[in-house]
Amino acid sequence: MNIQMNIASSTLSQTQKKMDSIANNIANVNTVGYKRREASFQNLLTQQFQNNTGETTEPGRLTPENLRVGYGAKVAMTNLRTDQGAANETGRNLDVMLEGENVYFRVQNGDATHYTRDGSFQLQNTEDGRINLVTRNGSNVLDKNGDIISFDSEPSRFVISDSGEINVGDNEATFELSVARIDRPQSLLSEGGNEFRLREGEGEVADSGYKVKQGFLEMSNVDLANETTEMLTTQRLLQFQSRAMKMADEMMGLANTIKR
Repeated sequence: MNIQMNIASSTLSQTQKKMDSIANNIANVNTVGYKRREASFQNLLTQQFQNNTGETTEPGRLTPENLRVGYGAKVAMTNLRTDQGAANETGRNLDVMLEGENVYFRVQNGDATHYTRDGSFQLQNTEDGRINLVTRNGSNVLDKNGDIISFDSEPSRFVISDSGEINVGDNEATFELSVARIDRPQSLLSEGGNEFRLREGEGEVADSGYKVKQGFLEMSNVDLANETTEMLTTQRLLQFQSRAMKMADEMMGLANTIKR
């Protein structure tokens, strides 16, 4: 009965993490460029050799030292699903969409390089009188050389080619959007604001095989119907584990009553 309660308690807390992940997906169903996350579980009925050994730390222990047996399940990892979201035509010159697998705009947030699929860019005035191209969150958009895309004055026109080249006027300089391909998207760490950073030790690969579309935005890849179904299933699992804990508690109470 104690084992049953341990299994239910362990699985209950981990199932709540999956529910949180689903809730976050649903909350961002209309967020531009958002990539949904999918929680996967790992069975804990395994032996682990670690931690706390000896009679002083574990008095009355009957199993061999260094032997641990896990009960229930836990969230093994939360996978980032990078499949393409639907295209939404806005007609706005500063809205840019990436078509391609695992490709991201490079942006500068403080001193760090971040990555995003949100191409709803804006023009922002700086203290020195220049105008920078920034993301919705105010991060500076970078060019091919890793420099901030900045203009002396507000561009008279703003045309972006399929390759990401920006033309802002007949006699003005041109820029090219910096696009990175992440070979291992699961190495991306969320930084909030729909931006990511690379895990330490991970890198980029050649930025090829993508297309830039001006006047479009990529919507989230969240399927509301599927997420709602998954949420209902997870809720049933939460209820089941709660009921299992209650039953184990009632059985232990009954056993204690019989013993007395």
